[in-house]
Amino acid sequence: MKYFTHPAGKFIIKIPVEWQYKNIEAGYKEENPYSFELYDNEDTGCFQISSYSEQEKPFKKTLKIQPYNTDKLEFLNQRMDGGGFNMHLWYAIVEDHLFMAKYIYDTGKENSDEIIKELKKVEKSLETLQLLSPDKWEKAIEIDRYEKFNASLAASFDLLYKAYENESFIEIIIIIANQIDAYLRLAIVMTKQLNDKTNNIDTTFLYQGEGDKPIFERKIYSIAQELCIIDSQLFNKLESLYGERNKMVHRYIISDLKTREILFLSKDYVEVCEEVRLILQSTENRQFKEQIGIHGGNRNPEEEHTPENITLIHSLVNDKHLLERLKRKIENPESNNPPPNN
Repeated sequence: MKYFTHPAGKFIIKIPVEWQYKNIEAGYKEENPYSFELYDNEDTGCFQISSYSEQEKPFKKTLKIQPYNTDKLEFLNQRMDGGGFNMHLWYAIVEDHLFMAKYIYDTGKENSDEIIKELKKVEKSLETLQLLSPDKWEKAIEIDRYEKFNASLAASFDLLYKAYENESFIEIIIIIANQIDAYLRLAIVMTKQLNDKTNNIDTTFLYQGEGDKPIFERKIYSIAQELCIIDSQLFNKLESLYGERNKMVHRYIISDLKTREILFLSKDYVEVCEEVRLILQSTENRQFKEQIGIHGGNRNPEEEHTPENITLIHSLVNDKHLLERLKRKIENPESNNPPPNN
C-alpha cells in the first residue's frame, strides 16, 4: 500500500498501490472529495474520502468522538443506492472533524467478484485513516514531499531511456543535469541530518512551490562544496559542464557549436553523474552506519529492493507521469501471494 497525504497534512490514509489518485489526473482541485480508482479498470468503481471541520461544514456530533492520531477508527456504515449506481458510505467523527468515505459503482456489478474485492480494499484502507493533530501536519508534508521527490527522480529514468533510444543527446544532457542536481540535493539533506544529528528532512531542497524562493542549480553546487560533499575538482567540473550546457541550450544556432560536440558533452555528463551518484551512495551508507536520518533505520540501503517496494515505486512513478504510454501495469504483490501451507 502507499500513503495518501492531505494537501495540508491534516490526514493520512494508506491506499492500494493499484489505485490512482484522480483529482490531479482529471484536472480537479485538490479538495474534498479526494478520489481514487484502479489504474487499469476505471469502470470498476470509485473510492472517495472527505474530511470536514465544524467550521467548514457544521455537523451534529451524533457519533462517538474519537481522538487525533488514531487508526482503526469506528465507522457508521450506510448504503445509498439509486439511479443505476450503488453507494457504500462510512462516517466517523474525530475531534472536531467529520470523515465521510464513499465507494460508488455500477448497480449491475453488485456482488461481482471484482466489486467484492475492491470493497475489501476499501475496508483495509479505512483501517489506516488517521486525522493528525496540528503538531504533526508539518512532518506529514515533509515525508510526502520526500517520497514524491524520489518518485520524480525515478520517473526521470524513463525519460532518459527514451532519450537514449532516440539518440536525443540534448535531451540526455538536460535529464542527466536534473539527476545530478537531485543527487546533490539528497546528499545535502542527508549530510545536514548527519551534522545536526536529526531525522528531520529539510524539504526546501526537495520541493519548490509556485511561490517559493528557488535554490538554483549552481547554488546547490556551492552548498555541496561548503559541506565537503564534493571537492573543488568536482565543483569545477560541474561549473564547466553547466557553462557548456547553457551554450548548447541558448547558442546552438547562433554559435559554431557542432552537434558532435553535444555527443561528447553527453558522455561527460554521464561520467560526472555516476561520480555524484557514488557520493550519494556513500552518504546513505554513512547514515545507516551512524543510525541517523533517512537511512538510519533497519534496512541497509545496499540491500536489494523487495517486489513490494518495486511495485510501490512503479505506482508512484505512474502518478508522476500521468501519461498512458509511460504507465506501468500495477498489480499488488500482496494479492498474488499463495496461501500458507497448513
